[in-house]
Amino acid sequence: MLKRVKLFIHSLTLSTLALLMMFSVPAFASATPASSQSTPDLLVRQIMGLAYESQQSINSVPFSVGDSLRKVVKEWGQPEDLSTVAANYWSRHVRFLYDGSTGRKTITAIEDFDPQLQTIHLSDVKGLLGNPVSEKEQEGNYYVTYTDNENYTVIFVFESAWINPDPALSMYIVQKPTPNHQ
Repeated sequence: MLKRVKLFIHSLTLSTLALLMMFSVPAFASATPASSQSTPDLLVRQIMGLAYESQQSINSVPFSVGDSLRKVVKEWGQPEDLSTVAANYWSRHVRFLYDGSTGRKTITAIEDFDPQLQTIHLSDVKGLLGNPVSEKEQEGNYYVTYTDNENYTVIFVFESAWINPDPALSMYIVQKPTPNHQ
């Protein structure tokens, strides 16, 4: 019961933050240019608000997890690099992972790697969001995962924590919750 109350409060807090940001930050209407300067706290709030409300990343707006890659190509043109599972829009700092077995090529995850994310450190994320559901060091990166088990999962990918105990953020991934996080 206590876990459900905490989850409800966490979800309510994220919803409130998302609503406040939608009315105070025009970044939700269009992708945030890399040249704009945002504080780490504001960036983390934007990341979590977009993930919670619409399963989008800062640079993927207006596209979200569950959309068709065909929809992205129609709006943005051909990706700069395409494989059987990923469409890279390097100039937009975003990669769409998709299920190529479906005719519509359904987007299953979005990776955002905007250079401004490097202003965010592990302490910023944990200080704002609390303890993650999982943390792991793997292949030279430190992965920190947050989820509400219903709407979103956000995986923050930091530089190795072995080298620096407060590493900078390299990228983050937005996806639907997976059963192993429930």
